[in-house]
Amino acid sequence: MSKLNEATVQYGLAKHLERFGWVYADDETLGRPVDGVFLADDLEASLIRLNPEIAENPARTGEVLARLRAVLLGVRNDGLVGSNEEFVQWMCGRRTVKYIGTEKDVQVRLIDFENPKSNILRITTEATFHAGREHRRYDIVLWVNGLPVVVGEMKTPVNANISWLNGATDIHNAYERKTPEFFVPNVLSFASEGREFHYGAVCQPPELWLNWSSTTDEIMPPGLPSVIRSAELLLNPKMVLDILRSFTLYSSRPTAAGALRMKVIPRYPQVEAVAAIIARCRDPKKRQGLVWHHQGSGKTFAMAYAAAKLRHQTDMDAPTIVVVLDRLELIQQTEAEFQSVGIQSLKTAESKEDLRRLLRDDARGVIITTIYRFAEAGLLNERENIVVMVDEAHRTQEGRLGLDMRAALPNAKFIGLTGTPISTDDRNTWAMFGDSDDPEGALNHYSVERSIHDGATLPVHVETRLVNFHFSAEALQKAFDDLAEEENLTDEEKGKLAAKASHISVVVRDKDRIEAICKDIVEHYRARIGPLGLKAQIVAYDRATCVAYYDAISQMLEPGEECTVVMTTNAKDDPQEWERWNLEREEEAAIKDRFRDINDPLKFVIVTAKLLTGFDAPIEGAMYLDKPLRAHTLFQAICRTNRRWTNPLTGQQKLHGLVVDYVGLGKELAKALMTKSTSIPGQNQEDVEVLLSELMAEVANTAVRFESVDRNALIFTQIHDAQQILDTLPKREEFAAQFMRCQGLFEFLWPDMKLRPIEEDYRFLAKVYSSIAPNKAADLLLWQKLGAKTMEIVHEHLTGVTIDGKQLEKVAMDVGVIEALKDLTLFPTDTKEPKKPLNALEVLQKLEERIQKRFGDEISEKVWRSLAERLEMLRLSRISSAEESVDFLKRLLELAKDLLEAEKADDEGRISEIKVLDPRKGALTQIFEECRPDGTPVVIETVVEQVDSLVSPVRGTGWQSSHPGDRTVRQELRLILRNSGLPPAGELFDRAYAYIRENY
Repeated sequence: MSKLNEATVQYGLAKHLERFGWVYADDETLGRPVDGVFLADDLEASLIRLNPEIAENPARTGEVLARLRAVLLGVRNDGLVGSNEEFVQWMCGRRTVKYIGTEKDVQVRLIDFENPKSNILRITTEATFHAGREHRRYDIVLWVNGLPVVVGEMKTPVNANISWLNGATDIHNAYERKTPEFFVPNVLSFASEGREFHYGAVCQPPELWLNWSSTTDEIMPPGLPSVIRSAELLLNPKMVLDILRSFTLYSSRPTAAGALRMKVIPRYPQVEAVAAIIARCRDPKKRQGLVWHHQGSGKTFAMAYAAAKLRHQTDMDAPTIVVVLDRLELIQQTEAEFQSVGIQSLKTAESKEDLRRLLRDDARGVIITTIYRFAEAGLLNERENIVVMVDEAHRTQEGRLGLDMRAALPNAKFIGLTGTPISTDDRNTWAMFGDSDDPEGALNHYSVERSIHDGATLPVHVETRLVNFHFSAEALQKAFDDLAEEENLTDEEKGKLAAKASHISVVVRDKDRIEAICKDIVEHYRARIGPLGLKAQIVAYDRATCVAYYDAISQMLEPGEECTVVMTTNAKDDPQEWERWNLEREEEAAIKDRFRDINDPLKFVIVTAKLLTGFDAPIEGAMYLDKPLRAHTLFQAICRTNRRWTNPLTGQQKLHGLVVDYVGLGKELAKALMTKSTSIPGQNQEDVEVLLSELMAEVANTAVRFESVDRNALIFTQIHDAQQILDTLPKREEFAAQFMRCQGLFEFLWPDMKLRPIEEDYRFLAKVYSSIAPNKAADLLLWQKLGAKTMEIVHEHLTGVTIDGKQLEKVAMDVGVIEALKDLTLFPTDTKEPKKPLNALEVLQKLEERIQKRFGDEISEKVWRSLAERLEMLRLSRISSAEESVDFLKRLLELAKDLLEAEKADDEGRISEIKVLDPRKGALTQIFEECRPDGTPVVIETVVEQVDSLVSPVRGTGWQSSHPGDRTVRQELRLILRNSGLPPAGELFDRAYAYIRENY
């Protein structure tokens, strides 16, 4: 029987890949000298076969080989990434040669991309290479036409202390650095120990290597089947050459030492998305599609890859690709990433006029623009081979801008890319871009769970910090009454002042509250975030609070710590002192670069709206959230922290993003993470036509009274003349009633393009109505006069502000619970009813007192210790929703019942009969019972025992803060679920893992 070791897995994988077209050969039989990078015979034969000019004169192979070897020889000076970038140009047929005795340059082809299997495909094991005194042996090498395009490093599968990471580290730290010549033609490298499979590009740090899979496969546990599946999907000749030709790009990132050039190769969801986009663009019956990929998983690169590949589709007759963004600051970043894919014909529409000229003149290639430049553009181009790709498709698309874009390009294909599709009554990303025939309404879906499992993004943890304060209601009311009496206010005026003063912004802007939160932020950052080299974003309630936070935090910072504000400050009534935050685009870009630089002292960026979406800074480890965000905006904001990052100074990896919540967003976060139905609803077209007909008649009937008004005159004159017509109160009331009917219909039908013919009349009527409607000037003057005094009164009576990040949130006990506790005789029944409901802390305290009294001999101690542990776990629980409070009360009642039973048994001398429950196993059992699919024939107790056996040995070791430890627990938990016939992903896994992480 053969022994399972590194060589066994290495040889087995190599032989398995033969079925995909690779031909296995011993390296020693191929005639390559140990200091040679190429298989010269294969390369020369391919040059002759693929290049007619060389076929005419085979001696010309020497001229090409000399150019290729020159790239190899330059690697020690030019760097591996630069040399690899140049060699990729040669392999992709983007370089020319003017042969001796000829007059013109001709393209050189090294590889046949159209027919991958027509190339000479070899796979070798134990390939030897010598570079001076450096002698290396590569476990697996894939060769295409004599070029070493893939290198694999295998490790033993039987040593728990060795993993794929050791192999990746060997390639990155030893092979690439000491024998870089061999990696100049490299497309990718991979590493495996027979349990996991990871791949990466040249000079990519090993911790950033990812796995390869398929979004339609089930998430597989570690093992040989998973490794084989990854290898089949990634290492077949077609995929390797596709990555080389269409999915390899080079990107520059600014660092303290200057621009860093990096090679970027795709993740599997990006490849799948591109294939789906290409297929949709070729489908004559389909006009749109939605790509739904989790935030932070590389949608911009996916668009760049798709654009490059669309340009290579000869059957699409030189298509025009329009890339639509929703923010100006994204244009420069997108341009750079598209250029790095090798797209030459790239144009940026700098204005509305520029966009219209390019499309009307039938420009080909790639056009980058913003959605706003399509406003009222009219018909621009009717060609069918136009592909519009919309980034962040859940934003700005549901209104008139989206319809204007479709009207401008009526026959184009529309592809939306989003991480947070919206499905509400008035906004539906699936309706705008989805197709009901697509699974889940999307061309391709890369979920949050899969992204985190792959390591493409990190999990985000939410830490609640309660802001406690006290209002003296009686004193506040008296102070307010005194102000009203002093100013002789009417009851109506008092009501208006009170309503405005009770707005959340008044509390949020309280000076003591701001001081307390800023102090907590700085202390929390220094203790938890700063030591890791990470930085933080602070989200304030509004712009005024941003400035207040900046003033407070600046006073608390030490040398080497800085903060700044990024916000919009162009409103006319903005205070003069805000002018310092009026940043030009270049200044804002400089702040972003400073924030991304670990050596820069800028630690905090304070925002309220800017940088919450589209800002990519992997160094951001925490977001301090003091603003009530909702739905997709909240989800996108917290995903700013989910990027992978490794400290370049210490090598320590960021394990998760952290959101510190000061406003209690538990319910909103749950809503943001919940995806609604992906069905694509639409208004009943017959109803729309009927309502449109009614609206047109109503607008015409309302506007008829103003026929004498010159609509070509100045607006002032038009309004003046209209008011002369409405010269009595009854006329104005009649007009207002008619206009309100028009407004209701118009807003319901907006932004339907069929409204265009009546929009001018409707806008005129709206201006007339606004000119005669009651204004709120009196209310504004009242607040301007007394607003500052009112806020001062509120703030004076808001006292005792503290930040609580540890204590149990209080839960009021309702009448039913109190009665149940009385029935259990836990509280004497002869006492008077308490004036207010007991809270959870009070009940737990009483339970604890009863348990402590019972501790005694060794036999009974196990029972009381078990009850005490369950009580402590309840004490440590946090409650952020009604559902969680119900669960808390249920667990509290169960504990009370068990305590009563134990006390009774103890009194009767039969305490040894009481079954000792492990609170952790009990909670896990409940989770499994609630979440397992109906009809699953599995013994839950057995599964719980297996899970407990998995994590009990590592309890208290801090595995949660170790990336390998966290990953291992996740993988082993999935394996237990799968082997037990339970789903390894979804609600059951999520709840079980969350419980294990919190309690083991």
